[in-house]
Amino acid sequence: MNAQQRERLIRLISDPLPGSKMAAAREFGIDLTLLVRKLELTPTERLRELAAAQNFITELQRAKRNGR
Repeated sequence: MNAQQRERLIRLISDPLPGSKMAAAREFGIDLTLLVRKLELTPTERLRELAAAQNFITELQRAKRNGR
């Protein structure tokens, strides 16, 4: 994402069009700034974050089974 695209996205999430899906998500309480952060990552970085989250869940499940 280049600087112009990022700025446009920030404007969109800061002031979404009334009645849009973006406005509905914001009203529902979704933190739309997280969308910007994820879009700034490369596909490889996104996959690394996903793998880390999966490892964390696996460890939580293991700890629960072991009573820790």
